Amino acid sequence: MTYCIQSRAGGSLLPSSVRLGLSTYSVCLFALLWCAGASAQQAQPSQETVSSQDTPSSQDIQSDEEISIVKQRQTQLSSEALSISDTPDAEPHVDGISGVAGLGAMVAPAYDGSKKTKTSPYPYVDVHGFFNDRMYLSSVRGIGVNLLDAKSFRGGLALNYAGGRTSKDDPHLNGLPDISGAAQVGGFLTYSLKPFALEMRVRRRLGSTAGTQVELGASLAAAPLPQFHLSLGAGLTWADASFQKTFFGVTAAQAAQATTLGNPLTSYTPKSGLTTAGVTAAGVYQVGKHWGLIGRLELQDLIGSQTKNSPLTQRTFQPGVAFGAAYQF
Repeated sequence: MTYCIQSRAGGSLLPSSVRLGLSTYSVCLFALLWCAGASAQQAQPSQETVSSQDTPSSQDIQSDEEISIVKQRQTQLSSEALSISDTPDAEPHVDGISGVAGLGAMVAPAYDGSKKTKTSPYPYVDVHGFFNDRMYLSSVRGIGVNLLDAKSFRGGLALNYAGGRTSKDDPHLNGLPDISGAAQVGGFLTYSLKPFALEMRVRRRLGSTAGTQVELGASLAAAPLPQFHLSLGAGLTWADASFQKTFFGVTAAQAAQATTLGNPLTSYTPKSGLTTAGVTAAGVYQVGKHWGLIGRLELQDLIGSQTKNSPLTQRTFQPGVAFGAAYQF
């Protein structure tokens, strides 16, 4: 038997069996939705966990950036130590432009062969990274361009300033003409097998005091401490007759003039040959985020007979030291 129940609102009439079926369906649907929601809530944390595992956290990103900055600073410190030492140009590749500017004092012989020491300012500037590290500017090595950069080999050209001397530097030069500074051009070829490097350089002094030097050098880079980088180097130099005459020669007229002024000298005309052999140690110690201490020690000896026999050579052993502070940018 079928019977009907009229709604209180006076709406349509529905069979009770249909009402009961709809209620049962509604309950089942609600239960299904509730279970699905509960399952979704339980699955969501696991997805978040997986997502958090796959996606680097801000702390991880910050840590990677700090490691990158530390590595970059280590590279810059190593580069500065090699540059200050003026040993083989085997400086590590620098990403972006970076540089150092500093000032110190240098104590060295008044001129090559002098027994008198002289203290003078030691300005230092070194900027690397121009044109993908193809070009550099250094107060030690000059303005250089790396034309060859093939893994272990590096070669290029450089323009630098070559110093001179004055008769006031040492009483032993009294009566001799001053030698003015001049532009110097040169080329270099370096073979690097880290931490060792070998280099050959040819340098040509221009102008009225022209002369050519050829240098063979070797270096060893080391880092005893993360903030302290060292470069140890050795070099041997040969010079042509023009260079030798300029710095170690004395003409008959010059000898007579010097003798008249109370500085007895004999005339001397040197030939080409070996001039110096020496070792160099340079270091950079970082004391802050941007500040550091720089130092350089050079022990050089005049070994060639053409330089030893010069009347201007008073002492063959030529030590020099420089020390100062620098700002890294």
